[in-house]
Amino acid sequence: MKNSKLKKLTALTVTLLIIVSVFCSCSLKKTDLSAAESDSTGTGNEAVVSLLNDSQVTPDTQSGNTIILEGETATVNGNGAEVKDGTVTITAGGTYTVSGTLKDGRIIVDADGEEVIIVFSNASISCSYSSPLYIYKASKATVYLAEGTKNTLTDSASYSYGDSFSSQTDEEPNSALYSKTDLVIAGSGELTVNANFNNGITSKDTLRIENATLTVNAKNHGINGKDNLEVRNANITVTCSGDALRSTNDTDSSLGYIIIANSDLTLNSGEDGIQAQTYLTISNSDVTVTSGGGSGTSLNSEVSAKGLKAETDITLEGGSFKLDCCDDAVHAGQNITIQSGEFTVSTGDDAIHADNTVTINGGDMTLECHEGIEATVIVINGGKTVINASDDGINAAQKVSGITPRVEINSGEITITMGQGDTDGIDSNGDIIINGGTLSVTGQFPFDYDGTASVNGGTVYANGEKVTELQNQFAGGMSGGGQMQGEPPAGRGQMPDGQKGAVPPGGKR
Repeated sequence: MKNSKLKKLTALTVTLLIIVSVFCSCSLKKTDLSAAESDSTGTGNEAVVSLLNDSQVTPDTQSGNTIILEGETATVNGNGAEVKDGTVTITAGGTYTVSGTLKDGRIIVDADGEEVIIVFSNASISCSYSSPLYIYKASKATVYLAEGTKNTLTDSASYSYGDSFSSQTDEEPNSALYSKTDLVIAGSGELTVNANFNNGITSKDTLRIENATLTVNAKNHGINGKDNLEVRNANITVTCSGDALRSTNDTDSSLGYIIIANSDLTLNSGEDGIQAQTYLTISNSDVTVTSGGGSGTSLNSEVSAKGLKAETDITLEGGSFKLDCCDDAVHAGQNITIQSGEFTVSTGDDAIHADNTVTINGGDMTLECHEGIEATVIVINGGKTVINASDDGINAAQKVSGITPRVEINSGEITITMGQGDTDGIDSNGDIIINGGTLSVTGQFPFDYDGTASVNGGTVYANGEKVTELQNQFAGGMSGGGQMQGEPPAGRGQMPDGQKGAVPPGGKR
């Protein structure tokens, strides 16, 4: 399946590069984007290609040291590790193959400046007082899951911070698998993490997951790569009360990103499904997210329970997205670009929300929502979009100064059905421009705009009637004119942007 995805991604990448080349060399009749609108990280497709082209981890598992876990203790064959009171401490770089069961103990890596590779081969570690696997010091650490093996890490509901490796002030460690350095989780085996104290897997630097099958059950957050999180060719299932996947570095704008390629994700989170401090890119992956209990759930107003969330840009290409969210399904602080893919969305708030620009170049989307697509500028260049909204279908609102709000449809098939009451099919604080495609709007007020509206091409239907001009339902600025002020109906979650929920009892951030 994943090989098929890789072939599809390669084809998509080539197609995208050809399209970009053609668009850059031709004169377009579409409205030009201002510099402010088109400003983005430029890290979407390029980042995916770079990730997929990077070499994969293939450790030598035959010539390294072995650690055999034996109930209350362990036996080390080779050099660089020692055992004391149920704790295995690795003090030198190298490869260590771990097998067996440790009933109440841990592995600590204390190899400053050296690279350590831990190969799990049917290993099970439980610890009643700390993190079962704690990467304290190393230049880089790899946890490699041997082919055909099943491995488990389980902690308890409380941690002790009495030794020299731990710091309660810094909350180190606070995850069942905790690393203070770059961490790679690789291999075709399986790893189950049961985090009863706080978080499942944490790296304070870069976290990369490749080829592995992971199941994480966490009291708070699931998987956290603080500096960045990269996932390729992986199968990940997370059940948690906090965020499922996250990257949280907010001090360096080049970090805090998440890239996911050729992977299968099933995420059931109490808060955000995926949360990136900077940008989020997902390519050719199958993503299922249930956040905040789903679209029919009402949560505390301080809880952010979005499906896919990034503080800057989100780029989605290929694969499938099944998003059932209490809060916004896809939410970006700047721009969202959807290249392709299949989207089935049910949300108690916005299906797709960006402060700057939403650009839809393709894809097949069905959106069941409070509002369908919301941004300052919304550009639809292709694809099939079906919106069933209890409020506005498409809403261009003044979220960013210096940009005139507008909805621009150049191609594609768009069907909008609104709920009863003061709802609009397309609502713009600025302009509505239709250059092509097929648009069908059903509802009490098909169009509402504060600027101008033009139909330069395409086909437009309003309540089943073909129209060549867009009648403004609220000429003169009556009744809101597209302002972002609608509240979701009772029982559906409206979450203030950027806010997080209360920490679960006994948990920590």
